[in-house]
Amino acid sequence: MKDILKWEGKIYEMEWLDKFDPSILRKLKQVYGFLFTEEGKLCIVRPTKRRGWRLPGGGPEPEDGDWKRTVMRESKEEADINLDEDSLKIVGLIKVTPGSDGKIDYALRVVGRIISIDHQTEDIAEGLINERRFILPKDFSKFMKWGKFGEYQLEKALSLLENESLRDPK
Repeated sequence: MKDILKWEGKIYEMEWLDKFDPSILRKLKQVYGFLFTEEGKLCIVRPTKRRGWRLPGGGPEPEDGDWKRTVMRESKEEADINLDEDSLKIVGLIKVTPGSDGKIDYALRVVGRIISIDHQTEDIAEGLINERRFILPKDFSKFMKWGKFGEYQLEKALSLLENESLRDPK
């Protein structure tokens, strides 16, 4: 599946990849998670109304070591949620052309289970407390204006929840 995104005056082509060479994971620019509560609600965050709603996540840091640590750190920073590391699964990869630096970028989408929700604190990257909501999957498109490309990603994430039994607490 492919889509075109216009963001901050630039046009990007996005291509969904279900299968990819695992070495690409070393080149990730972003890792964002479809992260669900035990009740099946999806966590979304919004730093400002102008920037809109998004999934928790962000760019890998050298100290993260891998994509799981990136999404766990970013989820804690942005949404003050703690994840079950064993529940984290790759949903797919988005190939973004041209990337922010004129090269191809890769954005990973993952799915996982939230094991605890803390009182919200300031996101150190943003310098503010993000708005955080837990929504039903059926309301995804009301908040995330990603069109069919976003709905496709959500369906992939939900199918992994069912197939991997991530909804069941340990």
